[in-house]
Amino acid sequence: MRWQVPAADNIQAQADYLIRHPVPSGFKGIIFTDRAGNWLPIANAGYMVYWCNTGQIPVGAMGMSEQMLRMSVADFARTYWGIQLADKRLVVDILQNKVKETAVLLPITSNTGGVGKTTSSRQLADRASQAGLRVLLIDGNIRQSSQRSFFDPRQDKPLHTIADWRPGMQVQVGANRGRDLGVPYDICFAPPAGVGVDWQIYRQYIQAARRLWDFVVLDLDRISADDLDDRENIANGLLLPYIQSGDPCLVIVKAGRQTQIDALNLLTALAEHHLPKELIGIKDTVPVGLQGYRRLDYTRYGTFLGTEYQTVEASNHIANGDVRWDDPGLAFARENILNWALPDRGFNPERFNPNAKNSEGKKGRGRK
Repeated sequence: MRWQVPAADNIQAQADYLIRHPVPSGFKGIIFTDRAGNWLPIANAGYMVYWCNTGQIPVGAMGMSEQMLRMSVADFARTYWGIQLADKRLVVDILQNKVKETAVLLPITSNTGGVGKTTSSRQLADRASQAGLRVLLIDGNIRQSSQRSFFDPRQDKPLHTIADWRPGMQVQVGANRGRDLGVPYDICFAPPAGVGVDWQIYRQYIQAARRLWDFVVLDLDRISADDLDDRENIANGLLLPYIQSGDPCLVIVKAGRQTQIDALNLLTALAEHHLPKELIGIKDTVPVGLQGYRRLDYTRYGTFLGTEYQTVEASNHIANGDVRWDDPGLAFARENILNWALPDRGFNPERFNPNAKNSEGKKGRGRK
């Protein structure tokens, strides 16, 4: 509670830090690792080091007990970290690589309308596709069918929707190829007006889609704090379980006195469900002409990922549904979100940081 191990790829730096901070008397220190090496100095510092991989157990580490291996992922996380998860897979299945890797899911929501969820979803899907990822954009805005309204405003194109899919069918039945719509990502549209699709169908479809695509962006409708406690609501039945199982979620906040107050109510409710704040991403959207914008302190609720200042030009692009234009502020937030949701995939926010100083000084004296 008083210090934090450095988060980095340098395992030796973390090991040295632990050695300098031995386990205090009366406390228990537990480490899970899949990195081979000499763990004896850390074990001598009072830590119990468990080997979470196959092959020879390293010096200073010990194998996981049968009781540990029989636990589900949910039970394991609750026992050792006090975190509630929805994942029911067995720990031994993870260690023996019996579970196929699934795509990262990024739900996007807010507490109010007009914040740019639909356009942001397309921007993120477009940029991730440029980086070489196979991306599926799912329109979960059932009441408005926002993505369909953009790609097919007259509702006269023979497009597939999630209503066409049933469990057991190939997942492509509910999706449309991006090249047929002039975009580099595929799209699953919300059901047509008057056609109901239960959120359980959405959940089963997403589960199947994550085995085929690399990145799934879920454009959700607005939600409120009360929706999180309603078991019949998509916020409680779909969004919460995904976050509890380790998927990130982006909450877009519209700047303004009342809208920011409402956003804090939603973020507070998410925190009260004991969701890891590392999985809650927050982006501010500042409308054109807003005076006196003040960014809130989001450190208690999640990870702040940037502010989009909607200039007149940017607002015109958003109104037209454009996703590619030169605006450093919008591009920086977009890149920051993708780097947060998809680490180690090559996204570099500093390329678009409008506040970054020129890295090349005069006469070659600047840092490269």
